[in-house]
Amino acid sequence: MIRRLQLLRNIGLFDSVAAGGTIDLAPLTLIYAENGRGKSTLAAIVRSLATGDPIPIAERRRLASVHPPHVVLDCDGGPPAAIFQNNAWTRTVPNMAVFDDVFVDRNVYSGLVVAAEHRQNLHELILGAQAVTLSRQQEEAIKQIEGHNSELRARAAAIPVEARGPLTVEQFCMLPTRADIDEAIQEVERRLEAARQQDPIREAPAFDRLLLSELDVAAVVQVLAEDLPALDAA
Repeated sequence: MIRRLQLLRNIGLFDSVAAGGTIDLAPLTLIYAENGRGKSTLAAIVRSLATGDPIPIAERRRLASVHPPHVVLDCDGGPPAAIFQNNAWTRTVPNMAVFDDVFVDRNVYSGLVVAAEHRQNLHELILGAQAVTLSRQQEEAIKQIEGHNSELRARAAAIPVEARGPLTVEQFCMLPTRADIDEAIQEVERRLEAARQQDPIREAPAFDRLLLSELDVAAVVQVLAEDLPALDAA
């Protein structure tokens, strides 16, 4: 149990309260005050001490305070006292429970947050055994539909986006089945490879032009006109 509230600083409405450190708390202690006096802040401090969660205190830090919240409680397990400083407790007292609106909201539907299904249930009033049976059948059908939709979403997510391209999931699933799909894929891959091999040919430079030297045609004709006797005479 908590024996004394030695220090409450920079948290909620408590700027710097140390006077309560001299007040002994009994096993049964009644704290009463008007609204907006800090009762919920005390409950948040106790919850944080029990769970070790700093959020109930950190979210109530005073806006105008320069320093972070600082709490010192004389409680079971000490001395030393349990100190909350630098967003952490030096130790916790786990054998405590706080029954407030936060507890009710976490464990019992209290209406603090009204979801769509809650509003729907407010308008459902079924009378008669047959109507109740039909309502339960409807609920079972809704559960089956929700399970079916979840499975559809999971299967749709399993189709890679690059595999279906610009098609939607419905359009992709409606594509006709082809028995020769493997051969068709191989043919497209061959065509693609052939197209890739044409690129080096298209990009190759043209052949250099060959310039041949001029021939003395008359001299060539004269040489070809010579016969063996003439060459022998020469």
